[in-house]
Amino acid sequence: MMRKIVHIALFWVCLFGHHQLFAKTILIDSTFKKVEIYNALKQTQQQESQFIQDSFSLKNNSSESKVVYLSIIHPTADSISIKIGNINILLGNKIQAKKLKNKHYNWVYVVTLLPNETKNIQVKIKKKWQYENCRIVLNDKNTFIKNSNHDNFFLGIFFGILFMYFLLLICFYIFSKSSFFIIYSAINFFLLLLIMQYSGIGKVYFWSANTLIQEHINAFAILSYFSAHILFIRTFFDIQFKNDYSQVILKSLLYAFLFFILIYVIQIVNNSITFEHTVPFYFIVRGLLILYAGIVVLLCYLSYKSTHRREVVWVLSIAVFHLLNWLLFINNEFAFIKFLNPINNFRFFTSNLYISEINFYFSMLEYFVITVFIAINYHQLIKQNNLSSQRLEFLQKKNINTFIIGQEEERDKLSEEINLTINKDIQELKAHLKAFKPSNDEKNIMAAVLKDIDKTMLDINNITHNYVAPDLQQMPLIKIISTATERISAELNLHYQFSNVENNFTLSSVANINIYRILQEISNNILKHAQAKNVDIIVQRDVDILQIIIKDDGIGITSTNDNNKGIGLMNIESRVNGLNGHFYVQSNNKKGISFHLIFRLNYII
Repeated sequence: MMRKIVHIALFWVCLFGHHQLFAKTILIDSTFKKVEIYNALKQTQQQESQFIQDSFSLKNNSSESKVVYLSIIHPTADSISIKIGNINILLGNKIQAKKLKNKHYNWVYVVTLLPNETKNIQVKIKKKWQYENCRIVLNDKNTFIKNSNHDNFFLGIFFGILFMYFLLLICFYIFSKSSFFIIYSAINFFLLLLIMQYSGIGKVYFWSANTLIQEHINAFAILSYFSAHILFIRTFFDIQFKNDYSQVILKSLLYAFLFFILIYVIQIVNNSITFEHTVPFYFIVRGLLILYAGIVVLLCYLSYKSTHRREVVWVLSIAVFHLLNWLLFINNEFAFIKFLNPINNFRFFTSNLYISEINFYFSMLEYFVITVFIAINYHQLIKQNNLSSQRLEFLQKKNINTFIIGQEEERDKLSEEINLTINKDIQELKAHLKAFKPSNDEKNIMAAVLKDIDKTMLDINNITHNYVAPDLQQMPLIKIISTATERISAELNLHYQFSNVENNFTLSSVANINIYRILQEISNNILKHAQAKNVDIIVQRDVDILQIIIKDDGIGITSTNDNNKGIGLMNIESRVNGLNGHFYVQSNNKKGISFHLIFRLNYII
């Protein structure tokens, strides 16, 4: 009865005289494990002051001393004031972490209670924003160590997965040489910095000795993260499709993020902008999230509509994960979206981590989706490489066979020309020599013999001129073209047109030889088959392209498909491919034929 009267009296004293006694009394006995004193994510209404404040009493209800760990789960708090009786303890980011007694990623203060001792404790946390998430948790020693070990194990698994994911992105970049993987690695690297900062791990283990880094690592990571995102989105969608609408959409996204970065920099630089102007800042954050999500969805829709590439679907699904993760991450800091607070507060296991567990799960799910996407694309790339290797092998064999057949054809041509010209000249010379008799008019016979010898020598020179190239190593391009087509010039009306080609413009020796042979082959075809009277050779040089066009007014050809290509055209194609160029033929029975040769200058100079 007396105990009830005391409890009632204490209740009324606490109710009307809370300035004298603390409202909450926590009993520390043999059954005590853990109690959550304050959790902003569970509050129906945030405190309107510039501080999060809570007061409570700890009462050791046992006959032995007790040690409890007071954890303020907010690793980025600037100023934390703990008052125990008449003792004031100051914690927060303004103090170097290496000076702290307890090496932990949260702000931890150890409270010792003597038998039957009561301590009144006040906790005062300065808020950076109008809304701010924070938890105050009291643990006994065993529970504190147990929860910390669970958190370390969980973080070890997460960082291990993230490390393997980075290796996967780097390996895939080495394999594909695609800049997307470098940009996406940068995005996740800056996200890793944010995770390390907001979990307190970075503050304790990486930049604990430098308060300058502690103050500015957050801004550096966020601005770099946004910049990498903008670069990734612009690069990906700019490659997927190019039209006026996409450029307008991408520019609007860029300006929106630049505006957000400007607002964020103002918040960082001007410390006076804290509470009076933070509500607009929150609205800007929400608006930018909605704008970002809408633009990514719109770009994915337009891109898939124009290209039907399945990579767009993967990017959309990854973007959804990323946006959800981002939204939860921001709300975990500000705690201003009420319906998201229970999700941020959701935990599979008891944890003293500041970052929501749901963020880690979403991140790992995102890594899994990207890994599946990369694996599928890797498989497709392997198939394409196998097909490319097979095609390359086929083309190499085709080129070798074409080269062998071309050699045989050249031998046949050489043999035919020798039989038709030199052999005929020798027969005539032989006949004149048989008719030679000293008693006859030997002057006339010897003159004929000498004339036949001169004709034979001229025919030999003509044949060797066709089959033995002159010294082409340092010959300018104009000289190469005129030398290769001089037979056309001698027999037909030939007109040269050079555009932006200087008289001393020179190609590599390999390009000189191949272009000389290509033009020589085309010249022979025109003289033998075209029945042309006029030939135009047009040479155009742009910034990085060289184009050679040979047009005649002959009878043309009916078809230039692979089945109707002769050895000559196949030889030309083989030489053009060897210079990484392009070759095509346009023919009209009434307007003759034109041969087009296109080369990139960086391959032939």
